[in-house]
Amino acid sequence: MNILEPIWIGLDQLRTNKLRSFLTLLGLLIGVASVTGIVSLAEGLRTRVTSELDRLGGISLIFVSNPRTFYRDDEGRWVRRTHNEQLVMEDIARIEEEVPGVRSIIPRDGTGGNLRYGKVSTSAQVIGTTLGFTRAMDWQVGRGRFLNRTDLEDWRNVVVLGFSLAQDLFGTEDPLGQEIKINGERFDVIGVMEEKRIFDEDMGDQAVIPITTLQKRLTGRRQLSFLQVQAELGADPQEVVAGIRRTLKRYHRFGEDFQVESAGDQIAEINSVILIMKLVGGGIAGISLLVGGIGIMNIMLVSVTERTREIGIRKAVGAKRSDVLIQFLLESMVLAMAGGAAGIVVGWLLGTGLAAIISSLAGESFPAVVNMQAAVGAIVFSGLIGVFFGVYPAVRASRLDPVEALRYE
Repeated sequence: MNILEPIWIGLDQLRTNKLRSFLTLLGLLIGVASVTGIVSLAEGLRTRVTSELDRLGGISLIFVSNPRTFYRDDEGRWVRRTHNEQLVMEDIARIEEEVPGVRSIIPRDGTGGNLRYGKVSTSAQVIGTTLGFTRAMDWQVGRGRFLNRTDLEDWRNVVVLGFSLAQDLFGTEDPLGQEIKINGERFDVIGVMEEKRIFDEDMGDQAVIPITTLQKRLTGRRQLSFLQVQAELGADPQEVVAGIRRTLKRYHRFGEDFQVESAGDQIAEINSVILIMKLVGGGIAGISLLVGGIGIMNIMLVSVTERTREIGIRKAVGAKRSDVLIQFLLESMVLAMAGGAAGIVVGWLLGTGLAAIISSLAGESFPAVVNMQAAVGAIVFSGLIGVFFGVYPAVRASRLDPVEALRYE
């Protein structure tokens, strides 16, 4: 028997009974489309997050932040911490001296600020940092200059405005060299940052000043919000993370409570969320595939009944039981794979449409990524569903007595 023959017969069944075939394969189509749509959005989320982290330094990026105010105790209740451990500037020198593999450390702290220029005032986040901020954040100065070493050492009252903030305060006027007030303190505008978004958040509503100026003139506090650490090329980020934790434990009474995470840890958390999304999609698909498989069994039983004389003629001219069995199994598999292929197309359209809606709401591109391996796997799995649910109709067809089949009207 030519193996292509039952495949063409199966496709011919689809063409001959379009509505019946569509309704039969609807369960498979919905199941595969659901999985494809969910997975494409999940992969798009992973691609987006990974690309943003790559721009900031990739898996060599490490975040060090203060202990959480609340934590879960042994009984699972949320409890407020009794101590107030905080990162300080001295921790930077300690980490640089004691932890091998550290390329750079950028401290960050911030406060809410009221900014005023003339009669115009606005609220903004005032960020205190150091020289490597632009490289660490992949955020460059559009006009003027950034902070320099003298600004830090002398606690100078200088500020670099975000793009949106500069527009709010100055409109079409050139902000460079102008004087503004931040929480009542006079600051000279030395630069304006380029337009920048990270994870769809506009960075342009921030004002960047020397961290020494923030601590000495605005907040009066020594603590930092967090440290952004960049590991050296070739260094193991996990070893750097372990070294940072050891150093913080050595110099802080409750040093084990500080949060030290690498970008790789965050990517792993995202992958866990994506896995949950895939499992949810798999559950939906499982139910739909079961319904689709029963539909395929039904249409194949109907097909056996309708083609009883055909089966009898084939057996009368020498076809073996195995030939008839394989024919109907392959026809069932073709029907199921057709439903799976249609489901992938519908799922891709669904994922692309939802990604477009998300992009429109967020104001920035959000991709829908279809994994080709998953698509091929879905088609293959659909084929296996077809074979599984096609076994009974195929066996029934192969056992037909040729004499009785030829008498069938």
